[in-house]
Amino acid sequence: MDKKLLLYLITGVIFTFLAGTLLHFAYEWSGTNFWVGLFAPVSESIWEHMKLLFFPMLIYSMVSCILFRRAQGSPNESPLAYLKHNYPCICLGNALGILLGTSSIPVFFYTYSGILGTHCLFLDIVLFLCSVILGFICTYRTARTCSARTYAGLIYAALAVFALCFFVFTAYPPDLGIFIFMS
Repeated sequence: MDKKLLLYLITGVIFTFLAGTLLHFAYEWSGTNFWVGLFAPVSESIWEHMKLLFFPMLIYSMVSCILFRRAQGSPNESPLAYLKHNYPCICLGNALGILLGTSSIPVFFYTYSGILGTHCLFLDIVLFLCSVILGFICTYRTARTCSARTYAGLIYAALAVFALCFFVFTAYPPDLGIFIFMS
């Protein structure tokens, strides 16, 4: 594997995991500020916990993509120029990785808790880390192959819809199981 791409992905996993972990407490730390609650979990529901991956990985990806676009020079001069030149679909890979990683959280949670009949904090943390890693594996595969380029518009639209749903459903959660507080 390309060392510069690997470093980018590992940095992304670490940033997303640490920022997501801190984000778990941000709403409470803010004194239950509404605006913080749009980005941080406001309850113990699975839906709200999906924000722990979505927003940190989105921030990492957006900052990265802005830096890639501004990268100047030859691929030999800067790691950003190198990634921009050699992996033109890395931003699309980030978007698809965010969608896959975020969507895997309820799948993993309901699978393991359904099998065990309960859930536990340790497995929830492992699940979160696995979802983050899965998201960046998707980024890697998409960046390498550009296989999703045909669906770029759809992927970016789905990302925007996901963000909008997080905002709307924080204020007005539907009466569905994924929005129920897990204790």
